[in-house]
Amino acid sequence: MNATDFCADLIRCKSVTPNDDGAIGRIADFLSAFGAETEILTFRSADGGNVVTNLFAKYGNSERKILGFLGHSDVVPAGDGWETDPFEAVRKDGFLIGRGAADMKGGIAAFCCAAARFAERPFDGTVEFFITGDEEKGSPEGIRSLIDSAVRNNRIPRDCLIGEPSSDLKTGDRIYIGHRGSMNVTVKSRGRQGHSAYPAAYKNSLSALCKYIAKIADFRWKHENQQFPTTNAEATMLFTDNYAVNVVPELSSANLNIRFGDDYTIDELKELILREAEGFEGLSFDFSVSGEAYCCNSEELKTLAAAAVKETIGVDPVFSTAGGTSDGRHMIRFCNVIELGLPDSTIHQKNEKIKIEDLENLEKIYLRFLEKYFA
Repeated sequence: MNATDFCADLIRCKSVTPNDDGAIGRIADFLSAFGAETEILTFRSADGGNVVTNLFAKYGNSERKILGFLGHSDVVPAGDGWETDPFEAVRKDGFLIGRGAADMKGGIAAFCCAAARFAERPFDGTVEFFITGDEEKGSPEGIRSLIDSAVRNNRIPRDCLIGEPSSDLKTGDRIYIGHRGSMNVTVKSRGRQGHSAYPAAYKNSLSALCKYIAKIADFRWKHENQQFPTTNAEATMLFTDNYAVNVVPELSSANLNIRFGDDYTIDELKELILREAEGFEGLSFDFSVSGEAYCCNSEELKTLAAAAVKETIGVDPVFSTAGGTSDGRHMIRFCNVIELGLPDSTIHQKNEKIKIEDLENLEKIYLRFLEKYFA
């Protein structure tokens, strides 16, 4: 089976987070067919309300060199407005169309097929597979529990390749070597409700909140580490307790999402957010951190990945830390991590699709990477 056929097979599984619909089992069966040891691991939340199916697999028994591959079989909801059935895996005009084609069933299919071809020859090392059924929601029962299990059983690789969509215009033209951190800040504003015609009788919680948001939006962030894009803070949600056009709300709240490089630590950002609120009455803050900023420092791993791309499709890839967070933020605590996958231009959109040529090239790049890594 080639990567296109396998990807199409996985797309037909309606594995919308955290539902598995057989996707993990199909990946396990594919890996088992060429001799990999597979273990399906199901993790449950303490209250039993969240159940996630995950997969750990390995091929090879030598500890001389251990490479991990990390991916996720779950997808976001399809949404409306598709030109085809999002779970039919339609091939049209050189594209494979379906939810998860790019993010990231295509990456899983390409690496599994490359590993199957690589397994036809002897090599001194081990390839490990970490596939989670819940990356999009990111619950603790997903990759974090899978990694914890690997740590307990001494299964952590030295290096890890992530198959997330990372390329720009064509497969391999961009490699993510890290990502900015992500913090959400819930800002609550309390005032005094009143009729908008009587300014002396009310205190407008919404006005105060909007002024604070505007101040943060205009903040000049330091930018010393050029490996990361400049920090940015964006207001993503705004609420009030009022639905009358002539009433000033007592309570208002907003969410700020901050993306940051290692110019700032989490504690520094919290201090900054609170400091900028001085002079505003009635504001309170809650902080939630999705992940710290990180960057791969292994020149060997970056060089091998770039060479595999160059030797396969003749492209010199750009190293980048742009884009959103990924499960790499959890694996980076234990090993070197890079992301090399398909173009990301249609992910999370209706009519998600990939060029079949891009998918085939990714399989070739992964095979070349395996050859060079274990040479």
